[in-house]
Amino acid sequence: MKKTIRAILIDDEPLCTAGLEIDLSEVGSMIEVVAICNHPLKAIKQIQLLKPDLIFLDIEMPGMNGFELLATLEEIDFKVVFVTAYDEYAIQAFRNHAIDYIMKPVDRDILKLAVDKVMASFEETDYNIKIENLLKALHGGHRVKKLSVPIADGYDLIPVDDILYCKSQGNYTEIFCHNSSKLYSRVLKQIEASLVGHNFQRVHASYLVNLDKVKSIHRNDGGYLIMENDFRINMSRTKKGDVFDMLK
Repeated sequence: MKKTIRAILIDDEPLCTAGLEIDLSEVGSMIEVVAICNHPLKAIKQIQLLKPDLIFLDIEMPGMNGFELLATLEEIDFKVVFVTAYDEYAIQAFRNHAIDYIMKPVDRDILKLAVDKVMASFEETDYNIKIENLLKALHGGHRVKKLSVPIADGYDLIPVDDILYCKSQGNYTEIFCHNSSKLYSRVLKQIEASLVGHNFQRVHASYLVNLDKVKSIHRNDGGYLIMENDFRINMSRTKKGDVFDMLK
């Protein structure tokens, strides 16, 4: 078991992070707070820079919620304690996937139990898989509204409903909206994982399509789609049957 746990506190309300830091000093002598972040984009940078063992993560934050923040990260190699006033659907999902959480307002006795559970969880080898499964479980009930993708000095937040399709360009992905497109440093598989539960479908090795933005579907010429911007996307033989089943 680790002797000292390096933690980042993430909440858009400064009073909440200040109070949590005090509470942790009282109940978790093993916890060292290495950063406090009151904006999710700052939190992403601090996670990448400091590589914490643990984060305390608020769920409801403006611009990007806690689930969206986790979905932007290429690797989740830290523990997560959610700090939340979320509904029962989410709480049940946390229980099912063995994720720790504490409800607002924070009770120190509950916080102490969560910290003890986190300490014990460092013996687990499949924790990251549990986090990934939690995100998949929650996508259906609490849909991510914006896709977060990295740019040179931060992140673009793209409304999911604006995306028509995404095209693989090697180690990059080009994201197409109605009147614009932009190339991002993310492979298509990562973009696809972030859009689980949003009716996006891989129709070809190179294309991820928003099925809500398909104007027509055709069987001739091997099968292809016409998107709302009149762009034609050919479907692979192995994907064509699934797409027809979903759109017919």
